[in-house]
Amino acid sequence: MKLRTAISQITGLQHLVESMQLQSSLGKRYLLDMPMMYQTNEVNEELDLVNYAYSVLRGKKSGLISKIQTKLMQVRDIKGSVKNIKSNSTLDDIELFEIKFFALVSYEILKLQNEFETTLIEIPDLNRLISILDPENNRVPSFYICNAYSKELATVRNEIKELKAAMKLDPEMDLNSKLEALENKADETEREVRTHICEKLHSHSKDLEKALTQVAHLDVIVAKAILADNMAFTRAQISESTTEYKAMFHPQIKETLALSNRKFQGIDIKLNQSVCFITGANMAGKTVILRTLALCQYLLQFGFFVPAQSAHIALVHRILVSIGDDQSEQNGLSSFASEMVKINEMVEAAINKENVLVLVDELARTTNPTEGRAIVNAVAEIFNENKTLSVITTHYSGLNKDCRKLRVKGLDKEFKQGEINKNNINDYMDYSLIEDDASKVPHEALRIAGILGINKQIIEKAKKNLIR
Repeated sequence: MKLRTAISQITGLQHLVESMQLQSSLGKRYLLDMPMMYQTNEVNEELDLVNYAYSVLRGKKSGLISKIQTKLMQVRDIKGSVKNIKSNSTLDDIELFEIKFFALVSYEILKLQNEFETTLIEIPDLNRLISILDPENNRVPSFYICNAYSKELATVRNEIKELKAAMKLDPEMDLNSKLEALENKADETEREVRTHICEKLHSHSKDLEKALTQVAHLDVIVAKAILADNMAFTRAQISESTTEYKAMFHPQIKETLALSNRKFQGIDIKLNQSVCFITGANMAGKTVILRTLALCQYLLQFGFFVPAQSAHIALVHRILVSIGDDQSEQNGLSSFASEMVKINEMVEAAINKENVLVLVDELARTTNPTEGRAIVNAVAEIFNENKTLSVITTHYSGLNKDCRKLRVKGLDKEFKQGEINKNNINDYMDYSLIEDDASKVPHEALRIAGILGINKQIIEKAKKNLIR
């Protein structure tokens, strides 16, 4: 899977990509085309690069990052021109200018990297290529077929210049045919020179192609480091089987809360190769926890730092998510049927022993409670039997006793009369997770309804029905 595909599958990933300070279209394409990584060594290699850029960014040489970004802003995507060189095509002056300009910028970036203690990204030295496009060695970011390429061309151009001067002095002289012949000869010589230049460039096409890739990668690495610094992300450690976060947060929601001077409460959670149930009131943030778990998993496996104080994460081959508004009912299926199709995919992955992360929000919530509870326990039993890393949020009690059960604390204490209202209730919610035997589901719904000012008759009659 490429990042451009993952963006459409998990809320929050697009926001982070748009927040990145990528400087070139080349870098943006490289980022979106990045494949999801499944091996510990390849993930760590990418994280090592981000970590080094991050350390430079926060160190005494942070100014180098800004200088590199300034150069990256000048980088253009010239893959088409490089493809033409590889195929031995003759390029026009515009394409040759683009290649020369990129080579000059690439070399400047290479020199800036030499000021680091360790080179961040290995970029080929394109000096020999530059010399082909800059025979006068003036390092000017422009290109034309200059006289230094050909003595014959220099001679013809000089003759044209002298002939035009003579015609200007004596307009009566009939020298047009001679001038046309010289200009045709000059054009022909220029074409020969251009062809010769491209033939010489062909031997440098692999280095040029690699430089394009490496410069794009550098743009992405620097942008990842800046993102981590700006959003207080941390480098996750890769675990064999256990996934654990300390103070995990959803960056987009955290930003939104900060606009109104509110804080996102970080979540601590530990997951094993089994089922973890999470219960709690509808306002308790259970869905946010699932979305954040999915986001962090994708971020790690695309080589990003993650939004948490610390993290140990097990790599997976697929992330399977079933969250209300993520489900498609375009095919005409009911909500329940659409959900069951998705759950069936998850169950089959578990039975086939696939290494997956399964995240399900309110499983079987759209059917009757008796059957719903039975479905939840059946699915959980299959996941447990096959050691499938999975998290299921639910309101049901009577859950499978072999599964771990956590509950969002919510409004887990008493408050003074009038202390909480519909405008400030979120400020009093405790979103931390606690162990729960799940023998009973907390009756916070009626309490919250009362705080929100719902008609008292509803609450009183509902309480009586609970007693029956």
